[in-house]
Amino acid sequence: MSNNPITTTPKGIATALSAFLIWGFFPIYFKLLKDYDAVEIIGHRIVWTFVAILLVLIITKRWQFITVLKQNPRWLFFTLISGTIIAINWLTYVWAVNHNQILEASLGYFIGPLMGVLLSLVVLKEKLRPLQWLAVGLAVVGVLIQLVMLGKLPYVSLLLASSFSVYGMMHRHTPLDALSAMFIETTLLVPIMVFWFMQASVASSSLDFWLSPNIFLLMLAVPITLIPLLLFNKATKMVAFSLLSFMNYLTPSIVFFMAIFLYNEPFNMSKLVTFGFIWVGLIFFSYDLIKHRK
Repeated sequence: MSNNPITTTPKGIATALSAFLIWGFFPIYFKLLKDYDAVEIIGHRIVWTFVAILLVLIITKRWQFITVLKQNPRWLFFTLISGTIIAINWLTYVWAVNHNQILEASLGYFIGPLMGVLLSLVVLKEKLRPLQWLAVGLAVVGVLIQLVMLGKLPYVSLLLASSFSVYGMMHRHTPLDALSAMFIETTLLVPIMVFWFMQASVASSSLDFWLSPNIFLLMLAVPITLIPLLLFNKATKMVAFSLLSFMNYLTPSIVFFMAIFLYNEPFNMSKLVTFGFIWVGLIFFSYDLIKHRK
């Protein structure tokens, strides 16, 4: 694996920004699916995403990844791991949204960039400038306030943060393009989900359900899943990892507001202070980027 630094481009920032905005509004869609089992929802995300990408590959005849895998068969194993990691991330998020823990999910994505920055420092040897360190420090204070408020170890938050950060790191190094990587990930997971559907007692265990109009709402998981994840995978190769990690704060900021104003989860001054620390950190970080732009 190469540790060569990635040059951040305006196109890369726009790509990442698009992904994070779409992810920010995810709760609206998953709230519509609250009557379904969380694993069932993820199963449909995997199955229909696989079908959609397969059609794209057939039409565009993009089978170069087969050659890549023949030359580097170990990436089949690594892709299985990355697919499992993102499936766990999806499952955790859906469960949190439909169990009225959207704020804890938001906290998870506040913590995520910090883990990403830690990975960039330790694994990729990327360096932060003083103002960037200050920004990260303010974010840490904000996250600590949230942790203290919870009064317990935030398992949902930590699982979301760690899984997403590791997934991003793995895609930074894969020789596969984003579409091919996701196709392999879903291909390897589809048999597992089909088996789960066959033995579970859920709506999707019935063949009639797959032929009913109800399936269309679940099929919407394809564009909702595919578009932002492909954008993010592409951005990992166009944006410095530390910056990409910090941009993650946009998603939980949107989710945070939605949890409070749309879904009426408890809100008080302490949470406002937490949010304030995060955004003050972003102001310093943005100023530093503008100051050092090439």
